[in-house]
Amino acid sequence: MPSRTHRRLLAALTAASALVLLPVLPAQAASSSSTGWARVAHLSPDTRQVDVRLAPLDEGGKVVRIDDVAYGAVSQYLSLPVGEYAVAMRPAGSSESATPVIQTSFSVKAGTASTVAVFGRNDDLQAKVVVDSLRQPSAGAGRVRIVQAATGDEPVTVTAADDDERTLVSKAALGTVSAYADVPAGSWQLTALRGSDAATSRLRVGTGQILTVFVLEDADGGLVLKRVLDSSSVGDVPAGFLATGGGYLAHEGRQQDLPILAGAGGLALLAAAGAVVLRRRAHA
Repeated sequence: MPSRTHRRLLAALTAASALVLLPVLPAQAASSSSTGWARVAHLSPDTRQVDVRLAPLDEGGKVVRIDDVAYGAVSQYLSLPVGEYAVAMRPAGSSESATPVIQTSFSVKAGTASTVAVFGRNDDLQAKVVVDSLRQPSAGAGRVRIVQAATGDEPVTVTAADDDERTLVSKAALGTVSAYADVPAGSWQLTALRGSDAATSRLRVGTGQILTVFVLEDADGGLVLKRVLDSSSVGDVPAGFLATGGGYLAHEGRQQDLPILAGAGGLALLAAAGAVVLRRRAHA
């Protein structure tokens, strides 16, 4: 017989979620004793757009809905009450009863931020919950980490060079999340290597900024680097977070990422992917 926790997970994932979209709310600090932040990242290159549902396992809260999440999209942070949540991703436009392409659960902890990321190819998807940094960098510096989401058998190494060169992640397998590294603010030459494949571009790091660089793939399977702002001199609130009105999603679907950094090969796939778009569903 299924456990009580399992029954609650199934109930949360199958709950009806006819939600009314609210206007964008001011990005003001919420009580860190009762809320945390979470966002979603779609990092599977051959998985089509998905609809995401975040459901509190206490069955009393509202279901948060993010529709039409395309490859390469990283949602803005959602301000959520502390507690346990189930996450289900279904093909965009499918019914609430459709089988998820992947599902997992995670905890929202007071005053912390996390990213729920999906990696890998469609036939072997992996979900990973990553804890994000809100600790302010040292004076005159920014903080950078690498999320290795490029598929393939060969590992990826990412280096950053200015007057000197430092390795941000070495021989990283799919799904690797590096530790954050403080680097002097400025413009860095960022290089990702995977065998004979390389992507090189400039990485702009502002004072006090906390950045995640995602290693992705373009339409030809080449490497692409995507720079996403996690936080910016705010101390305890992630950049671009969105209050959800007690569980409702409250934004127009704009990503918080800064411009994609062009690497080797075309960017056709990512250009087509766009941002997380609400109120628009893909039609077969």
